[in-house]
Amino acid sequence: MASATNVPIKSILFTTALGVGIGASRVNLQSTLTSFLTGPGRNSRIIAAAILLANIKNVPFVWHWRVWSAILRHCLFVKPKIPPTLGPSTLFLPVITASHSPLYECDYNLHKSNSTYFSDLDPSRSHLVCALLQPGIEKLQHNVRERLVLDNEGQPVKGRWSIMLGGVMCSFKREIGIYQGYEMWSRMLCWDRKWIYIVTHFVKKGAVKPSAYLLDDGSWFGKGYKKVEGKGSKEIDEKAIFASAISKYVVKLGRLTVHPEVFLKASDMLPPKPGGWASMSGPSGESTPETLEVEDGESPNVADEWDWKRIEAENKKGLAFAEHFAALDGLHNEFSGSQAPALGRYRDM
Repeated sequence: MASATNVPIKSILFTTALGVGIGASRVNLQSTLTSFLTGPGRNSRIIAAAILLANIKNVPFVWHWRVWSAILRHCLFVKPKIPPTLGPSTLFLPVITASHSPLYECDYNLHKSNSTYFSDLDPSRSHLVCALLQPGIEKLQHNVRERLVLDNEGQPVKGRWSIMLGGVMCSFKREIGIYQGYEMWSRMLCWDRKWIYIVTHFVKKGAVKPSAYLLDDGSWFGKGYKKVEGKGSKEIDEKAIFASAISKYVVKLGRLTVHPEVFLKASDMLPPKPGGWASMSGPSGESTPETLEVEDGESPNVADEWDWKRIEAENKKGLAFAEHFAALDGLHNEFSGSQAPALGRYRDM
């Protein structure tokens, strides 16, 4: 997810709306629709339109709309306003994004193709990051004013911010059939000194329901925070989980890597920590926060307050999975290159 701060969003939206309005005013919709549905070649046009609508998810630029609508929704139109006192308790909560598998996403077995899972992850992660960490994004955008990240001389770092994807791994469990509905449950898994890890579960649509929604008021121009009670389902059917994916993000300000704890704290997602959380005032923006260990097997009660100890325990639990994912970076060293023969060279198209 690259930085959106240097894009003139409001100007683009205004110009687009103005262009669409002027274009629509000069088109006679009734005559256009009549000529489309009648006359020579109407059957071909109707069939083509039906195929297009049935696979609208795969039309060029629709992916861009899916991702940007998520970013604009939470960063411009409906900024999340989670009270800081509740922030830590929402850090590991998921966002749910519904979708389906059209014909163009299916392979020769008429199942959702494995490659298409990754394009679905983009809008789901965009919803999560922007809904959860929008306050931190805004402070990073105005770092000169907020003084969130400082250089060696104590001056605010200048540069373009960005949240960049560093890797994705997906484990497939059950197939998703043609036009079958499903939901993507994305949540914060953990973080280390560089990466923020997000886990996404592909779940059968309607099979699992949360007990409440905190940021869902059904409107693009709502208040941003409104708790709505749900119909929580206590038991989870294992067969309802189609696949699980893990992704890692790095936060950048210019060429400087922002410590995840700095970003999370700026988003009001972390409680007070003995010894203090990380800061970005050291050499090269490095942080040296006090490490407060949680004993293995120590699991805070779910009714406990979300203090530093409970946050640390949840983060440590997620790191047990993320460390294996991070170890896959070593695969780059297994590239043999020109040191060995190749079987052959072939054209893809």
